[in-house]
Amino acid sequence: MKKLVIILILTLVVNSTNAQSLPIFTDQLLQPSKDQPYKNFIAYEIDNLLFYNGDGKESKFFYIVDKAKGARIFEFDEKDSKARRYAPRFFRAEGVDDITIICVSLEHNYSWGTHIFIVEKGKVYHAGYIGYGADNFNFSMLALYCQFEKHEDHYIMFFQEEVKIINYATEKLISGKDLEFKVIKDKITRLK
Repeated sequence: MKKLVIILILTLVVNSTNAQSLPIFTDQLLQPSKDQPYKNFIAYEIDNLLFYNGDGKESKFFYIVDKAKGARIFEFDEKDSKARRYAPRFFRAEGVDDITIICVSLEHNYSWGTHIFIVEKGKVYHAGYIGYGADNFNFSMLALYCQFEKHEDHYIMFFQEEVKIINYATEKLISGKDLEFKVIKDKITRLK
C-alpha cells in the first residue's frame, strides 16, 4: 500500500509540473496612434497592422491595413445596423505576438452587442456576433468585463464573476460566472 501511495504522489507531482498554463488574452487598453493620417478616423497600431475606426457620432467604419504592403486586408461594414458607431477593444497575451482578438461593440446610447475578430499571422477572421451587453446601468460593451483563454484551436471567452450580462434575445440577466463562449475563427458558441 505504501508503494502505491508513493507512486500516486510521484505521478501527481510529475503531472503538475508538466501542466501548462494557457495564455490569457486581456484588454490592452490600446491608445490611438500618435500619427493620425485621416481626419475622420482613429488609427491604432499593433506590430505591422494599422486599425482604422471611424471617429464621430455616425462613423460606422472599421478596417485594417498591412503597413508593409500598404493595402487593406480587412474591412467591416454593418451600415444596416441601428448602431451609430463602432467601439473596438484589442486583446493580446504575453508571449503571443502573432494573435490579436478584437471586440467591436455596436454602440448607440448603449452597446447593442459585440462582433469578435481574430487577427492571426496577418489574416483576419470574423468569429461572429454576440447579442449581449454588460448591465452596468447603461448596458455597456462586453469587452470591459471579459478575457479570452487560448486553447489549441479555439478560445474561451469568460467574464468577471460579479458582472451581470443581459442576453438581448431573452432579455434575461446572467451572472458573469455563469456565462462562457467558445470562439473559433468562424463561429461563436455559448457554453454555459
